[in-house]
Amino acid sequence: MEIFLKDKNALIPFNKLYQLYSTDIYRYSLSILKDEDDAKDALQETFIRYSDHEKDFRGEASQKTWLLITARNYCYSILRRAENRNTRIEEGSDNYVHNPDYDTELTLNDAIDRLAVEENELFFLKVHSNYSYAEIAELTNQTVENVAVKLHRIRNFLKKIVKDYQ
Repeated sequence: MEIFLKDKNALIPFNKLYQLYSTDIYRYSLSILKDEDDAKDALQETFIRYSDHEKDFRGEASQKTWLLITARNYCYSILRRAENRNTRIEEGSDNYVHNPDYDTELTLNDAIDRLAVEENELFFLKVHSNYSYAEIAELTNQTVENVAVKLHRIRNFLKKIVKDYQ
């Protein structure tokens, strides 16, 4: 839910921002990091950074967009650090055993797990968060056309994986 203010420069108070967007930011961070604890850290760090830099907010984008971009930048910095240490961020601590014959949705989840980090992010923003191509382009610093092409390729890849798997 997006709040529209008559005064473009009016800011939503911090506690209201947290209430409105913390779930979205957590889910977005989780879609990138694939780890609940890391996603919680990203949520916390996003709001810390916002409170530290709230006076610098120029209103060129919505506060929600600013928060999501901050979360995205933090998540990618975590991934880069893990990559630089040549370690892998572990996926949840669940002792889940996958049985591909159990459900078609599991097959789709397997296909989604094969997506690269950027592809997974785009897929999440479109499918789970229902953002428009323009909003995704703004968040990921890409053109609308580039986002559309990448999402088209992602859908085709997922269809192929699921079809080949069945």
